[in-house]
Amino acid sequence: MLLALALAAIISYLTRVCLAPAASTIQGEMGLDDLQMGNVLGGFFLGYLWAQVPGGWLGDRIGARRGLAVLSLLWSVATIGSALADSAQALWWTRVAAGVAQGGLFPISVKVITAWFPVERRGIAGAVPTACMSVGAALASGVTVILIPEIGWRWVFVAFSALGIAWAVAFLLWFRDRPEDHPGTNREELLLIRGDWKVEPGRELIGDDEPPPDPVGRKPGGPIPSTFEAMWSMLLSPNMWAFCGQGFFRAFGYAFFVTWFPAYLERARGLRLEDAGLLTMGPLIGVVVGSFLGGWLVDAILARTRSAWLSRSGLSAAALLVCSLANLAAAFVTDPIAAVALITGGTLFFGLTGPATWAAAMDISGGRGALVFAIMNMCGNIGAIACPVVVGLLFEAISSTGAPWELVLYLFAGVYLAGGLCWLGLDPNRSVVDRRKPAPSPAP
Repeated sequence: MLLALALAAIISYLTRVCLAPAASTIQGEMGLDDLQMGNVLGGFFLGYLWAQVPGGWLGDRIGARRGLAVLSLLWSVATIGSALADSAQALWWTRVAAGVAQGGLFPISVKVITAWFPVERRGIAGAVPTACMSVGAALASGVTVILIPEIGWRWVFVAFSALGIAWAVAFLLWFRDRPEDHPGTNREELLLIRGDWKVEPGRELIGDDEPPPDPVGRKPGGPIPSTFEAMWSMLLSPNMWAFCGQGFFRAFGYAFFVTWFPAYLERARGLRLEDAGLLTMGPLIGVVVGSFLGGWLVDAILARTRSAWLSRSGLSAAALLVCSLANLAAAFVTDPIAAVALITGGTLFFGLTGPATWAAAMDISGGRGALVFAIMNMCGNIGAIACPVVVGLLFEAISSTGAPWELVLYLFAGVYLAGGLCWLGLDPNRSVVDRRKPAPSPAP
């Protein structure tokens, strides 16, 4: 199951990120300036922003199996459209369409993990798609710059799209929305996923309308609220605002590596396109390593301390502080490889926060995990849209005024610090859809 989600994350990021390492080539071919290219780079995130909640709704409406297959087909077709684009406008529209198609991928993936994994294993389960996002991004950065001289950027886009089409067909044939419906699932696996109280001797799940027991001692919260009730409670919840805030700042920071970072290495550090593309893989690999380590840490800290706050919020706040300091230090380093090494160390700590985000979404969702994650991800993509535009403007200002390139890393040091402060305000023990006072977690 995790392998299917891992492949979906990798393939989606191949098509999402391939534009960034091709940006300089496309600018030269189409005659685009930095501001125009920044808008094109942000087009994907604009579509992605507005498709989060509808994408989560689609998964609830037609199921994860059909929902993910349809979305993969759509984003693949949109990326083929990008390969056919002959102007900035056409390229922008196809990137918006690809963003719309990918909008439901991770909200629906939360739904899959909730259905297929026990609560105490959701940290490592969430780590896999989180890490594989950056595996796909790293592959896109490296493979694209290698293939562009050989086959051109347009055929690179087509090749990545073909993988998405193949995945959609295979997933539709193999996956089932409920473990009970999959022929490869036995009763022992159901007992592990659901617990004894959820599985009848005949193998069928019982009590579908109730959440499973909580690993930190909270009681099941009763019936799942309606969409309107959940949305209203989230709007009034400081916890939800903190959760969305960290999503905004984390996505703003991450978007740099999948949009302007190769160009930053070319201009600020004087590297060739090929070298910049390959070095861009470093920070993305750091996120991969950090994500897998974070999945283990989230579950280990919870098991040892029984504190959801330490496991989710405390870990993430500390990790983003380290990431901020690493970017600040890199601004004072002149050697490009040493600077990228510092930034990569920072992204390793950044990666720790991904599994914590998935786990926290399930903790605070009150049975509305896909909706909570979708709204947080929507706010995150406001940050992801803003990043390439803000950085494009900053590039223009630096180029025209002679201001120091260190300003770019100062910006991101501040962004990561702000994300850490948001985590300090997030209580994973408090539901965002149920404003009743939560039961206290047991003492360690």
